Amino acid sequence: MLELVVLALGAAVTALRWWDVDPARPLAPLVVRAQALVPVVGPLALLLLLRALVAGAAGPAAAAGALLAVHAALALPGWWVAPGAPDGERGRRVRVRVAAVNTWYGRADAAATAALVRRLDPDVLALVEVPPSALPALERAGVAAALPHRAGRAADDGVGTLLLSRWPVEEVADERLGSLPARGSAEPPEGAERTSDNPLVRLRPPGAPSVLVRAVHPYYPALRDVGPWRRQLRSLERWAREQAAAVPAAPFVVLGDLNATADHPPLRRLLAPRGPLVLAARRLGGGRPRTWPDVGPASAVLALDHVLVHGLHVRAGGAEHVHGTDHRAVWADLEAPRAAPDETADPDD
Repeated sequence: MLELVVLALGAAVTALRWWDVDPARPLAPLVVRAQALVPVVGPLALLLLLRALVAGAAGPAAAAGALLAVHAALALPGWWVAPGAPDGERGRRVRVRVAAVNTWYGRADAAATAALVRRLDPDVLALVEVPPSALPALERAGVAAALPHRAGRAADDGVGTLLLSRWPVEEVADERLGSLPARGSAEPPEGAERTSDNPLVRLRPPGAPSVLVRAVHPYYPALRDVGPWRRQLRSLERWAREQAAAVPAAPFVVLGDLNATADHPPLRRLLAPRGPLVLAARRLGGGRPRTWPDVGPASAVLALDHVLVHGLHVRAGGAEHVHGTDHRAVWADLEAPRAAPDETADPDD
């Protein structure tokens, strides 16, 4: 009986995956948290199936098998390697490696962050939840020397977001972000909602057209109100759709801590085939790397940190432990089309 109750709860959690709940509903925070637990249900169903088979319990075995089949179907796209650019085109493309680290209010070890930069050698690094007090240690560790160009700002209360780049960056003023502004505030004006910084820059990789990069950190789904979380993800979706529609061939990247998994409807709307962006991890197969909570001996459970791309091919990627923070860093090797010799205009003009 206990197994059937657990399986019923697992089936209910799975069904909630498709409910884009109205944040005004009293149970909305509970629904959003249940959606985050969807990745746990599959392994649980497998354990209950094995237990039922050993015990010879036909009913629980059938129920567990059915639930496991649903989760196998949900997980399959994350393991299937999507087609990328043909190898013959690689000589006509430029590599852009990006990475993102949630510093956990500056607790991420500066030496570990610098070691990650040396190991991955990213062209662009997004730092989320970075306070001003963390900057001196990062500079002493050599992060600023490796990535000397900077956009965004460091700020307290988890608001600060920085984009560090190997190449010069141009901060882009964009008025289409609605409730996801370029600069947020932990103590917003009356009637406004809390949000972190979400800087938008234009990079010009040598030999490639310009690439827009946005570091994002939507507000987390709070226990009492998931409205800001949902509205900011919706705003990000609108911006990405407008960007993709305005110049379909122009590449852009969204990366950082999105405080959402692919089992949350607001994030899924951003993703292909109907959305404007592709989850970089989806292109690589092997499952989506879990990034949180990366604390202690237990493995991370949820994939909250992402690299999302438009108009770029994905060649490699993954997640890396960084000592001191509760999030794993995410990174991706992207390939941008090489610019024609006479290409001088920006694709966004």
